[in-house]
Amino acid sequence: MSDGSDHAERRLVRRAIDGGLHDLAVDTNPLAIALGMRLIAASDGRIHVGYTVGEGFTQGNGVIQGGIVSALLDFGMIFAAFSQTPVGTTLATVAQTTNYFRPALRGELFVEAELEKIGRSMVNARAALFDAEHKCIASATAPIAVIAQRLR
Repeated sequence: MSDGSDHAERRLVRRAIDGGLHDLAVDTNPLAIALGMRLIAASDGRIHVGYTVGEGFTQGNGVIQGGIVSALLDFGMIFAAFSQTPVGTTLATVAQTTNYFRPALRGELFVEAELEKIGRSMVNARAALFDAEHKCIASATAPIAVIAQRLR
């Protein structure tokens, strides 16, 4: 179990997994808060998160900006990685390949993410973004670096 010096997002993910908790608000990151992120379900190596994306993240045509779509997917993959990486480490996305299939509209969106391979210094993850009708909007893969966390 993690202690107070551990990464806040890992603590949240572990609390959800260990306690069998569902639909937890993510209040560990200002962007996650702005996106209305919530941890719907978590298990070791898998995460299901939801978002309520508002107008402030859309382009002039009402579609969510592509960088935000990538950020939603990245959050999912990072949270999946936090479910399996050790206390005392943090994570950094090294690269991300995102494929866009249809426009993302504001409102309720969901990411399902899972780990493909877990190593000591690198984790490989994949994720898919869905709308409320479970239509796939985009998918991504990423290598994620596992880095020793420096305590302040």
